[in-house]
Parts: sequence; C-alpha cells; structure tokens
Amino acid sequence: MKTTLILATFLAAVLAAPSTIHPRANLQTFTGALGGIAATPVQDSGDAKRPFEVKGDTFVNAGAALQRSCDQQFNACANAANGGDATLSVGDCNQQKTQCDAAGQDAAAKATGAAAANATASA
Repeated sequence: MKTTLILATFLAAVLAAPSTIHPRANLQTFTGALGGIAATPVQDSGDAKRPFEVKGDTFVNAGAALQRSCDQQFNACANAANGGDATLSVGDCNQQKTQCDAAGQDAAAKATGAAAANATASA
C-alpha cells in the first residue's frame, strides 16, 4: 500500500514537471546555394545562455548566429570560385551573401519577436 502510494505520488510529480524540448529546426531561412553550397544551419544549442548554434559555435543572439552562417557560406563559395569552379565568381558569392544577410535579418527579427512573446506568455 505504501509502495503504491509513493510510486503514484512520484509518477504524478514527474508527469507534472515542466519539460523543455529543444527542437533542432534550422533557423536559417536563406535557401540560395550557388555551386550547391548552402548556408550553414542555425539550430538551438540547448544552452539557455547561448541558445543558437552554428557548426559547433554558440551565440547569445540569433542575429550573430545567422551572420556566421552567411559568412561560412560566402567563404565556402569564394573558396570554390578561387579554386577553379568556372561556374562561380567571387562577385556572385558576394551578391549571394548580401541576400543571405537580408534573409538573416528578417529571421532574427522573427526569432526575437517569438522569444519575447514566449517570455510574456510564461510570465
């Protein structure tokens, strides 16, 4: 009887406890990929203090993470162009980076707005 009561109480406490789910969805919305080189994914790191991750590096805010993602795409594109890929030019890569940065600013604003809404809703 005591065991059943203890077990039931424990299970009720565990099931009622809030849980945090960290989706690994990609926050990077830019889909341009010259030469097949996509922007690096921006994902939830699972760390509340540095919640955004790009290729193992973590960031405090979405804007910085999205900027890094675009920078990495540009570097890979420029390396391919300089390495002899005749279908690419560094100028093309630079134009793509400008587009990626613009998409990143929009995505960062949406992420910041969603985070503020979540904070308000949970307050």
